[in-house]
This record gives sequence, structure tokens and C-alpha cells, in this order.
Amino acid sequence: MVNVGLRAYIWHQKSTEEQIAREFWTLNQSTYHGYRDYVSNCKEHGFPEQQVLQVQRRPSSAGGPSVAASEYSVSSMASLTSQVPTAYSFAGMQHILEDNEVRVTVLKFGHLSSDLLAYGSQDGVVRVAGLGQTCTVHHVLKQHQRAVSDLDWSLDNTFLLSAGLEGSVTMWMAATGQLLRIFLTTSPACCAKFHLVNQNLIIAGTESGVLQVFNCSTGKLALTQAFTGSGNVPGLSCSAMAVSNNLLYVADNRGCIYTLRCDIKNGMLQSLVLLTRTPAPSGKLSETASLVYSPYSSIARGQALLMSSLDGSVSLFKLADAAAGRLELISNCEVPRAARKIRATFCPKVHITEAEYIVMGGEDTSVYIYDISKPSQGALVVNQLQGHMAPVVDVSWSYNEVLLASCDCDGAVIVWKRDPHRTT
Repeated sequence: MVNVGLRAYIWHQKSTEEQIAREFWTLNQSTYHGYRDYVSNCKEHGFPEQQVLQVQRRPSSAGGPSVAASEYSVSSMASLTSQVPTAYSFAGMQHILEDNEVRVTVLKFGHLSSDLLAYGSQDGVVRVAGLGQTCTVHHVLKQHQRAVSDLDWSLDNTFLLSAGLEGSVTMWMAATGQLLRIFLTTSPACCAKFHLVNQNLIIAGTESGVLQVFNCSTGKLALTQAFTGSGNVPGLSCSAMAVSNNLLYVADNRGCIYTLRCDIKNGMLQSLVLLTRTPAPSGKLSETASLVYSPYSSIARGQALLMSSLDGSVSLFKLADAAAGRLELISNCEVPRAARKIRATFCPKVHITEAEYIVMGGEDTSVYIYDISKPSQGALVVNQLQGHMAPVVDVSWSYNEVLLASCDCDGAVIVWKRDPHRTT
């Protein structure tokens, strides 16, 4: 059996250059999946022609969302501000999940899996679904008393972590749905992650601005880190979190990012050392909606962080100095302002030198793919997926970059499938 934890540990001992070299396929500087799909497509169909598609879901007779994934129409998208890159064309809807009567707040694919999807809702319920030929909800997990704010999978998908605004983080056995641990936080838990190197550690960020580290084996609190903010800014809270190697990034409700170093010795976390505090872009004090780490960004030419804010700004930071944890803002674009938290994430990379694309939902019920490579031109819409009947709040890619899941305020989850003839 492969020791996933050991592999992750060894992987994160490599230098950034070595990680990038492994991440990207050297043939024509394409990723492995992109190159593999390209060769397969050329063998079967030859070189595909460029085409722009829009998928639109039909409402049911009652006026609500439809329940059949096959009920969609395809039309041209003449209103887009730029042509859809071949890699970001979609064939349509693969699955639609409509077993929620309240808003779905967060969703996430399992690691190294395209058929395992977890999503949490406003009523505190977490669901684990299998996405095969047919879509099946395997487990309905009920423990949280308020909205589910975050989800995270262990590296081998054995455990599922969920954070709730009632002030707890729960750990589940994904295969059986068994509740394993309940970790109580000092205030509503806004975000929670497994430590990337030591999966026995759970890090939770709270509404009161306190970072808590728990030991999964004992269930005990291992460490606490409080943020005081700057100046006379009251009510500081940890809104979002991202983990990479031995660094931890925490964004607060004022748009600032804190970079911390996790000092681990003999598998035990010794301390959390605050390295830098990166102020909000352009001095705007707006709550952070999401924070995502990427080992490589095209325009950053290295490790990067993507942050979306409630005021509609999307910021891309470059990790300029890993030892000091210093971040450098390289792109800041505006998207339509949202009335709620709308998360954004990186799009898959097919070519190492291509533009920087991100995907996020919108208040107008659409899913957007943006090009944020040229901040002076703003965020350019390169594709728009229409099928939701309510504002879209979160998105997630499957590990093989074929499926894109999105969720909305009416409780619907749509799984979109990229066009297999165009993922080159």
C-alpha cells in the first residue's frame, strides 16, 4: 500500500524548481493530463476546430430547477468579451444534485478522485456523493447546528473535515459516514484544514480571530495563535485559509493575509511563527471570501495565492520570498460585487506559459471563467456557464481536471464536464 503521507512529506522537501518540474509535463510544456488528452484526441478525431458553447439549464414546470442532467440547451455566446480557450470549453452537465432545500455553502472534490464529492449546506448537513455513471448520495452527515463553512479531505480521502458556524469542527470517516471526532472552537469556525505534511493535525480559524491546532489522535488542543490586527480595527476574524508545505496562510475579514511558518519536529507541531502580514490590496478593508494556494502560477512564475473578496476584488499574490513568507501583489481585478461570499479558484493549466484563468460563481446565477493576466484590462470573461437558478457561491475542480462542480443558494449542485475533444 502506498504511504500517501510519506509521499507528501518527501514531495514538500523538494525545492520550488523541482516541484514545478514535476508538476508540468516537459513535452511542449503541457501538463500530463493535457498532453495525454491531446494525443488521445488526435488519434481519434484529428485536430478539433475552435467552438464556443454555452450550456443553459431549463427550469422545471414548477418554476424551480430541473432534476434531469440531460435537460440543457446549447447556444452560441456572442456576448463574451473574448473567445473561449479550447481547454475551457464544456460539453454540458454531467450530474445535477437537488436534494437540498437550503443553500449549499461549500463543496469540494476528494483528492485523486473524480467520483467523490462532498458538499455542506446552510442547515449544517454535509453530504458525500459518488459521481459514477449515475450520481448517488452515499452519506448524509448531521452534526452541525448552523451552516457548514468549510470542508477538507485528508490526502487519501479516508477522513472528511467539516467546520460549522456553531463553533465546532468535525472529522468523519468518509467511507462509512461515522463521526470520529468533534473539536470545539472558541467561536464560530470559519475555516478548517488538515496540515499538509502531518495529517494528524487539524488547523481551524475562528470568527474571533483565533487559530487553533488540534491533534486528531487525542482530540486535544495542541496550539493556539491569536491575531490582534492593526490599529483600531475591532472584530478581527479568520475568514479563509490555505496550506502549502510548511507555510500557512490565513486571511481575515479586513482583506489582510497572514503568513505563518509551521515548525514541526519529530512529527509534532512546536510553534506557529508569524512571518509577515500582507495588507489588503489598495487599502480596501473588505471581508475575504476565499483563499487558494497554487504551486505554480503562469504570471507569477512560481507559487501563488488567489484571494477573492466580498467587495468584488480578485487578487493574485506571488510568493516572492518563501523563507520570509513575503507576498507580492501582481494582479488585482474587479468582478461584479456580491451580496454574499463567493469563492474563486484557479483553473487547470494546460500550458505553462498560458494566461492565468480562474473560475467563480456570480450573483446572476452564472459560473464564470475569467482571465486575470492583464490587470489593466480588468477581469476578462472567457466563458460563462448558465444552468443555475440562484446565485452561485462555490466551485471545485476534480483532480483530473475534467469535472467542475458548482453550487447555488437554492441548494442545487451541478457537475459540468469539460469537452474531452477540447482539453488540449
